[in-house]
Amino acid sequence: MNNIKKVLGVIATSIILSTSAYAAESDELKILPVFTDDDWCAQFEVAAVVGSSNFDKNSLSTGASYGVELTFGCPIFTLPGNNVLRQQLSISRYDKNNFEVTIIEMNPYYFFDLDRDLVLGVGPGIAAVHGDPENGNDKWSFAFQVGGGLKYYIDDFLVGLDLRWQWTAEKDFGAGKEDLDNMRVLLKAGYRF
Repeated sequence: MNNIKKVLGVIATSIILSTSAYAAESDELKILPVFTDDDWCAQFEVAAVVGSSNFDKNSLSTGASYGVELTFGCPIFTLPGNNVLRQQLSISRYDKNNFEVTIIEMNPYYFFDLDRDLVLGVGPGIAAVHGDPENGNDKWSFAFQVGGGLKYYIDDFLVGLDLRWQWTAEKDFGAGKEDLDNMRVLLKAGYRF
């Protein structure tokens, strides 16, 4: 629990510092820029994602996960300053010890530049998590998460690293109510359009 508090404190501090550092560049908050800003562009990115999932559930051991991620500029609002809010929609899968977990998640990350081609993003997210044990009940549950990540751009190619903590609702998968809380370390490689 202390580690979670530390991570949340670092994320909140990063957001506050990055917002104040760039607040002088623009005072304008734009609502629905997809309709109101002639310069708005989705700037799509697609990436393959692989990593390690570590579940709190004792019967699920640490294992590999893989998936795909689509990232685009937030069509709902843009923030003042030089930094961007991007939506990260991802689908990932874990399959180990006769238990499959599929995660569909949306993570709005606030990105700010660390260097010309290096950005740091932080933010919360929501998800639908499907747990499917081999001899049990498959169930969907709601989840929320918090994470942070780095992306490095080489022309239009990107490589990145994300760290996410996810908390899920408890469901009965056949052996009583339990959750699928997890921590994931994710590597990504992709392309921006």
